[in-house]
Amino acid sequence: MLKGTIFTFATAALIFLIGCYKMEPSPPSEETSMLSNTQLLLPEIYVNDVGASGTDAINDTWAFQKAIDSMAGLGGGIVRVRTGNYYIDADTSIRMKNNVVLYMYDTTRRLIVRPTSSTRYHAILVEFVDNVSIFGGKIVGDRDIHTGTTGEWGMGIAIYGSTNVKVNRTSIANCWGDGIVVGARKNNGVTTVSRDVTILRAISSNNRRQALTIGGVNGLEVDSCVFTYTAGTAPQDGIDIEPDSDTAQNVYIRNCEIAHNIGNGVEMNAKPSTSAKIRNIFVTNNYIHHNAYSAYVLHVQNSTINNNRFSANRVRNQIYALDTTNCVFVPNTIN
Repeated sequence: MLKGTIFTFATAALIFLIGCYKMEPSPPSEETSMLSNTQLLLPEIYVNDVGASGTDAINDTWAFQKAIDSMAGLGGGIVRVRTGNYYIDADTSIRMKNNVVLYMYDTTRRLIVRPTSSTRYHAILVEFVDNVSIFGGKIVGDRDIHTGTTGEWGMGIAIYGSTNVKVNRTSIANCWGDGIVVGARKNNGVTTVSRDVTILRAISSNNRRQALTIGGVNGLEVDSCVFTYTAGTAPQDGIDIEPDSDTAQNVYIRNCEIAHNIGNGVEMNAKPSTSAKIRNIFVTNNYIHHNAYSAYVLHVQNSTINNNRFSANRVRNQIYALDTTNCVFVPNTIN
């Protein structure tokens, strides 16, 4: 009889803990609208329920990771974040896992990078994973409080060798390197490019090296984003498509504002000194203004830049292109 009682209590406790994932009230409809019907049925947890505060300057990286790992362990789920300031150790990084949604609603949820001297860091790292989404939130880098003087690879969101990744309505600012980077990564000597990545309505501003860097990727949509005020270390572009040795292809950049960058609005450069290739890039219906060149294009194939508006680009409003094959650069509006 006693054993049966213990078993009943243990079972009840387990059911209660699993139920905790769904005990929070549903968010307003305009917030849930960014999740698919399938995602809304997933288990969920708040980072605050596993130890993140959002009301102090204590390192919350571990709490985010615990919540992400718990959802990945269930086969996938949603990690929600309440309003607050969360301090992140970007040397450790928040590491996304397969089938996990990090749902930060809006910019009242801020991930603040703790000061570091590292030349390379990632506030959020998406590496060798599939089916990952990041919604909302604001990432604040350490460029104004960085304790080192070298390097240029402090990233807000880094996506490497991953598939079916979505970044939606996230703001990234003040990174030591790039706001967002999408590219390839080697694992045991094998290079894996990123595939089927979507960046929608993101804002990347006041980062040192790039607002958005694109490397080895096959399938990238960048839509209705803002890439502005890059300054600090070259190239300082709004968008730089410049794989090291891989291929950037099937990239669509549309409906974006790309402005006030010290470097170029859009740069594409497959350097002949490397094995890199750039092809099938489509830049359409963007407002590109107050950069160096509107677009600076070298060694590119089968690409189109048209129906954009160029204005007040300091060096040249028209597109500068050299060594291009089967490319179309008209029409665009210059005013």
